Amino acid sequence: MYKKALLTINLLAAFASAAMIRFPQGVKDIFPCYEPHGHFCKIADYASFTTMPMDGVLEFVENKVDCFYGEGHAYIIARSNAPEQIRDSVFGGSKSRCYDDNMNCGNLGEDVEVPRYTKNSGLYFYSCKNSKATAKGCKPVEKGMEILVTDDLKISNLSRDALLYYFKASQRKSLDSLMAWLLKNHRLQDFHQTLPWGLKDEDVVKAGNTAAPRWTGMNFYLRKKKIESKSYKRGNFSSFADVMKACKDWVVAHEAP
Repeated sequence: MYKKALLTINLLAAFASAAMIRFPQGVKDIFPCYEPHGHFCKIADYASFTTMPMDGVLEFVENKVDCFYGEGHAYIIARSNAPEQIRDSVFGGSKSRCYDDNMNCGNLGEDVEVPRYTKNSGLYFYSCKNSKATAKGCKPVEKGMEILVTDDLKISNLSRDALLYYFKASQRKSLDSLMAWLLKNHRLQDFHQTLPWGLKDEDVVKAGNTAAPRWTGMNFYLRKKKIESKSYKRGNFSSFADVMKACKDWVVAHEAP
């Protein structure tokens, strides 16, 4: 039944990923958005046909991490400088309004709000939620997305909420009770995180190796329950692998039945 709950989470992530418009090509998918500049138009922002890359290097930005353990696996969650992204309509009802026509950006004719038609009107695109966009992608932010890393140092595009949901679902004592719980607690939002395009496992490990010596705190959870917080001297960890080992070592001594 634990596998059933995990399958539910994976399916949710898979469906979200399948919603992409086309095979991603990184910076090649980025196009400019225009705004009025007198009777002309100027570039004001950028959007992308697919998930935007990060115009900068991934870093972990806090001095602590969270260690989770449940159903036989350990996980690390750490705050990064990766900005969030919006998937939204370029035009109607958009939170991130984008005029993709440099000949008409809302300033030609009285009360012009959006062009009636362009080649991109009505489609969905990605834009930066809380950072500046460039022709190369979204700029890093001071406090960005949490990154979930599995015990084999692989990045996951699932969120903290997804992990906690999985742990809670896994507590069901029978398949029938699990399915009944899933039907009552079915959630689609907040499970899948839009990670920057092109972000690889090795990028996360590299960021973890850089951050590890300054990490001085770790919170430990058995499934959803926080059990302990520990402090460390600066430089206690020399690599991301050391941090994960500390998480696993704690698990050995505190694993729940």
